[in-house]
Amino acid sequence: MIARVLLLVLTTLAPMAHAAGEADGVLQWEQKAALSVPVSGVIEAIYVVPGQRVAKGDVLLSLDKRPFQYRLQSAKSRKAQFAPGRGEARNELQRAEELYDRTVLSQVELDQAKIDFAEKDARYREAGADIDQAELDLEYADLKAPFDLIVLKSHVVVGQTVINRLQATPLVTVAGGRLVAVMSLNPEKIAGLDIGSDLHVSIAGKAHSGKVKVIDYDSKSGLAEVIILIGDQPAATVGQRVDVTWP
Repeated sequence: MIARVLLLVLTTLAPMAHAAGEADGVLQWEQKAALSVPVSGVIEAIYVVPGQRVAKGDVLLSLDKRPFQYRLQSAKSRKAQFAPGRGEARNELQRAEELYDRTVLSQVELDQAKIDFAEKDARYREAGADIDQAELDLEYADLKAPFDLIVLKSHVVVGQTVINRLQATPLVTVAGGRLVAVMSLNPEKIAGLDIGSDLHVSIAGKAHSGKVKVIDYDSKSGLAEVIILIGDQPAATVGQRVDVTWP
């Protein structure tokens, strides 16, 4: 009789002990982002559609480049305009320093030559900085893929004006990287789990090794989100349910 009771108790408790290390999860992309550009302009072309896979560095969309090209040309023209005056002022300063060393020129005249060169040099350098900024803005007119990704959604259309001043406007939502398993659990259910802990992930009945990458606690829901790296990438899709177990 005692043996039967113990067997019944162990049989009852076994599933409970196993359930403490078992949970459902869902496959998601490791990386997901809404991409934008740090400049304002008009959408000239969109080269991707939702569901399209894109390699790192490929152009997703472009702004009309003409305003950026105009600003670049204007800055180059101003730098060229200031160059002769700066060169002349530099030569005058060198001559003034030589005359001052020979006590032929006064301190006041030397200081005036220094001031004149400093003013013309500042205008020249400012134009050079404007060129650098204009070249950078022209480069930003193309939104390029920061990593190998899949396009999830485009938020703009050709001809739309994008104004990025106080806050960047999302242009394209993308995802990439590896597939990861994500679980949302009560904190007490993940006792013993830590970053780097080993787990087992079952996808469509096939077992995969897993390792905890992130444990994030949501203060609003009170749940802990566990992100699991899967050892070998499964032939599966985002949103597919998985079973996760751990010791």
